Amino acid sequence: MKVEIDRDGIAEAVRQGIITQEQAEQLWQFWGKGQDIQLDGNGLRISKFLYYLGALIVITAMGWYVNASWDSLGGLGLFVIAAVYAVCFILAAHFMRAKSPVLSGLLIVMAVGTTPLGVYGIQKALGIWPSGYPGYYHDFYIWVKSGWFVIEFATVAAGVLSLPFARIPFAMAPVAFTLWYLSMDIVPLFFPANGHFIYHMYVSVIFGLVMMAAAFVMDSRQRVDYSKWLYIFGVLAFWGGISLLKSTSEFSRAAYCAVNVLMMFCGVLLERRVFIVFGGIGTFGYIGYLAWSVFANSFFFPFALTLVGLGIAYAGWLYHRKQAALARFLYSLLPEWVIRNLPQNRSLK
Repeated sequence: MKVEIDRDGIAEAVRQGIITQEQAEQLWQFWGKGQDIQLDGNGLRISKFLYYLGALIVITAMGWYVNASWDSLGGLGLFVIAAVYAVCFILAAHFMRAKSPVLSGLLIVMAVGTTPLGVYGIQKALGIWPSGYPGYYHDFYIWVKSGWFVIEFATVAAGVLSLPFARIPFAMAPVAFTLWYLSMDIVPLFFPANGHFIYHMYVSVIFGLVMMAAAFVMDSRQRVDYSKWLYIFGVLAFWGGISLLKSTSEFSRAAYCAVNVLMMFCGVLLERRVFIVFGGIGTFGYIGYLAWSVFANSFFFPFALTLVGLGIAYAGWLYHRKQAALARFLYSLLPEWVIRNLPQNRSLK
């Protein structure tokens, strides 16, 4: 069996005190001589980057860049194109399964990416639009309309069904992304046309919370980490929603900062960097706002901003050095049943 080893994993073991730095170097040199272990060096990382870049280009080509001229092919023509693409991707995935599981999984994701075009083609050919004709296929990626429900439900279903075959975390990305689209398209059904923006923000916050909760339930740190992309899109939806809501008082701005600080603590407890990144951006954004409000039009504003920047850099360095100690401190504040049910501890039961 081949095992992928990278320096980041060894460095993490050193930071957690599992091995010493000297032992880490010895292990790295020893493993480098083995024939049954694949070192995840720069070459392999570049290969994986190219895999994902190619997959994103293909998915984008089948979605965002399909312009209105494609509608001249008719619904049947669009469906045939999507079906041919999907079959080719699935066959290629089967062929690459033994050679490159990652590339094989990405090919399955590409096949899922053809679902919106195929379903749109079927609906157009049969004239079935439960909520009215929503427009050209290209508009699916631009305009919020309830007419896209069938496409979104079908894409989510295809994505979920593909998970056992793709077996890579990224396979959950189209599911999470489409669910976010679905949450936006629901708004016109339940809220008045005027003030859609504020309702979209509230729905985004609620949807983000639900998705993060679902990710937490799924997160077991075993096998394929499907919860990763649910966390990412959940945090994006939640943080984006609260960040775009208008703050009308200093209390609401301080509450926004408190939520971002709480997100960073959650990131440490859950060992999910996406919480720390966005929580940090929000927290230091608030600190920057305070610096601006206190030193606006002041000679000292550049100095205050410099201190904010240095504070951000120092916080990053401090977290890098004291991550394990910070986690232990937070653990000491939590009840035993909470610690026991954290994702990283579930597999130990």
